[in-house]
Amino acid sequence: MVANMQSGFGNLDRDCLVCGMPHSLAPADIRDREQQPVCEKCDSPLFEASDGSTEVVDIAHQHETVAEALEKFELALQDCWCYQYCRQLRLITGGGRIRDAVLAELNYLHRQGTVLDVHSENRGAVIVVIRRD
Repeated sequence: MVANMQSGFGNLDRDCLVCGMPHSLAPADIRDREQQPVCEKCDSPLFEASDGSTEVVDIAHQHETVAEALEKFELALQDCWCYQYCRQLRLITGGGRIRDAVLAELNYLHRQGTVLDVHSENRGAVIVVIRRD
């Protein structure tokens, strides 16, 4: 299930995964997790709810520079938070400088509480947990 992109200017449609009530919301920033909206019907957090799925994004195999890969990572993280219900993001990073830069950024985001957990799946991929079960 994916949240619909737009219902009105600047808003997105997002259903509560607990009770099913539809909501029209402004896109949220994952860095503002503490201020996320709740369902008007059942008070469940609307952006924290997860369907348990994993989104896979390759940020390192289209000849990206480190800066381009970090931008792709940031966009993927925001996309998963705003427009999807996935529990985690699997980043394909390769094993070089892009991986090192992404891990440094992820460690910072984990310490800040923006992402819930980070672990290496293998030498070329990282799992980023963004929602609880």
